[in-house]
Amino acid sequence: MLHHLLHLPFIILHFVATALIIVGAVVLFRAFARRRCGMESLQSSSNGYPENSAFEDYRRATITRLEKEADEFRSYLEKLRRAADASAFQAFLQSRKNGGSSVS
Repeated sequence: MLHHLLHLPFIILHFVATALIIVGAVVLFRAFARRRCGMESLQSSSNGYPENSAFEDYRRATITRLEKEADEFRSYLEKLRRAADASAFQAFLQSRKNGGSSVS
């Protein structure tokens, strides 16, 4: 019974090797089919899809617009923080003026 366990690594290796051969065959088949259909001759972007100049223009414009909006929003948040700090400071000065030593 124990001698059957010695065959286990070879059985696992057999299945792994078979799976690798199948995956390799699929990859080669797809590459061959793509070349045969002329897909390789199309200009492709880095993600593997043909470039679409209209979409790229739209994407660039959208990213630029969003970056501008993000800068404006950060500026707005900074103004809010400054206003909150000024308000807290004024409350502190008022409490000191009124004789209190702590602010709630």
